[in-house]
Amino acid sequence: MKKLILLTTVLLCVAMQTSLASIIGTKDLATELKANKDLVVIDVLAADVYSKQHVKGAINIPHKDLYKQGGYEGQLKTPEELAKIFGDKGVSNVSKIVIYDDGSQKYNSRVWWILTYLGAKEVYLLHKDMTELEQSRIPLTNVATVLKPVSFVLNVNESINISMTELKSSIGQSGFVMLDAREKEEFDGMDKEKRSKGHLPGAVWMNFKEVLTPTGDFKTKEEIIAVAAKFGVSADKSVVVYCQTGIKAATLYVALHEIAGFSNIRLYAGAYAEWVANPENTIEK
Repeated sequence: MKKLILLTTVLLCVAMQTSLASIIGTKDLATELKANKDLVVIDVLAADVYSKQHVKGAINIPHKDLYKQGGYEGQLKTPEELAKIFGDKGVSNVSKIVIYDDGSQKYNSRVWWILTYLGAKEVYLLHKDMTELEQSRIPLTNVATVLKPVSFVLNVNESINISMTELKSSIGQSGFVMLDAREKEEFDGMDKEKRSKGHLPGAVWMNFKEVLTPTGDFKTKEEIIAVAAKFGVSADKSVVVYCQTGIKAATLYVALHEIAGFSNIRLYAGAYAEWVANPENTIEK
């Protein structure tokens, strides 16, 4: 029996690492929950949503808790502050982590990127919708889970981020493509809420939903490569993705880097919000 459990765990780990890179499906999660008692599952939705129903054993770290208060929108707290938040919640840099949201792939992708940026070694996105959770017989509950605090050792990976200064020097260079993952109205500077006056110079509009199926799942590797090509993106290009605050852009990052396998891609974590906060920066419509 012990050998069978060990074999199942090994096969599952291989599947998690080779099938859609950092993506895990609900069936694999159901098996992993049974085989790995140390698995850390994170629900990144708001606390009131988590309190109504969540995966049994999942802890709650609302993605909004990871942003600075005041200033411009959606800016991340310092790496040290973020490491403390995760550590206090029982998440270490060596934990095997699965993150899920409402099925939109936006918020779990954002937290996946943050954890990867901080140096977490094994982070997966749950590829699902609520009907799949039920079909996979993953137990749901409204009882909160609290884990023992641990240490999250920082090993910040700057290679997946780009600073505003470096971004400015990259714009207009040969082989460089910058993707705006927001809605078309935001890109055009015509959104009703007037959050956006336009887009960064030279940016190409590629809404984050381009890499998702109608049900919200990520498209296949071949489909993502094909759709990316329509926007001038290929494996030989240097690509930066951004949006209003880094949430939608993280979805594009996961799709292009983790699924399509494009290695030269970075996310501008400062996002549109940081760019327009500097009066010297220009905006296009």
